[in-house]
Amino acid sequence: MAEFLVISTGGTIASRPGTHGLTPSLPGEELLSGVRGLELFGRVTVLDLLSKDSSNMSPEDWKMMAACLRAEEREYDGFLILHGTDTMAYSASALSFFLPGFSKPVVITGSMLPMGDPDSDAESNILEGFTFLRALAEQGRKGISIAFHGHLIHGPRSQKILSHDSTAFSSINYHELGCILSGKAILGKEPFLAETYPVDVSSLSVENSIFLVTLFPGFRARYLEHLTDAEPRAIVLEALGLGGVPYLGENLLPPIARCREKNIPVIITTQCVYGGVDLSVYEVGRKTLELGAISGKDMTREAIIAKLMITLPAAGPDQLEALLHENFCDEITPGEAPAQG
Repeated sequence: MAEFLVISTGGTIASRPGTHGLTPSLPGEELLSGVRGLELFGRVTVLDLLSKDSSNMSPEDWKMMAACLRAEEREYDGFLILHGTDTMAYSASALSFFLPGFSKPVVITGSMLPMGDPDSDAESNILEGFTFLRALAEQGRKGISIAFHGHLIHGPRSQKILSHDSTAFSSINYHELGCILSGKAILGKEPFLAETYPVDVSSLSVENSIFLVTLFPGFRARYLEHLTDAEPRAIVLEALGLGGVPYLGENLLPPIARCREKNIPVIITTQCVYGGVDLSVYEVGRKTLELGAISGKDMTREAIIAKLMITLPAAGPDQLEALLHENFCDEITPGEAPAQG
């Protein structure tokens, strides 16, 4: 009989009305007690690890989840993490980078409405999460994925793109790993998962001195100068289109050049959800490459931030670009990103 561990961390799925709005307060056992047919999946054990709105999740919580999974890896056939949706994609990316060679499948799910709400998607997402988890375990697959609304999404390619709808999550610049069809899990192509990474992540060290900046027409160059003065370990610029950074009027190139002088890496991604960046196409991108900016290629915002947090403690400025562009767990497509999603 298959054995699965449910790790409860809070989120909407475990929330009940409180004085100041919905608050995670439902223990895992009580939460699962309302799910019909759970016994069909085998022996299920519940561990209440956290009880947080996922907006309050921090890198310390990622480390706690990763340590829990490592400690229980040999004891179970698979793991289902119940998690809030707002930072689910960040956690899925971080766990993917924290757990090279993890030998069991980990599925993360949650809901847009609390368990017990008449229109809640909690029960269906849990059942579908177990359906995917059982199929993954039976086929000996591994990796971190998100199960939501009948779809299985590779963790470091996931993103929440809808704030209210039950179809909240999408797979970005990557195929879906599976779907539910007539109640059964149909699995697609497996992701590439390196057994080891070129940096040692076993210490679970995290560097969160990172700025994420979204550009817009008229963005003041002096603001970027001020960010440089704060001396973060890295700056991520959400640029325009394929990675365009303005240099006429408000010229953002001098602050980027100053970052290079101060050994502050600048990673350029795009505000567009699909397609990634290609800094070699337009002048507004090539000029940043000449100044040493690093392309985020087709990685999601969440994957870039999580990968930076986990690689910066072990990487020097001269190593970072190579590490960001190395494929750890199919978080990035080798070669330059396509122009269209």
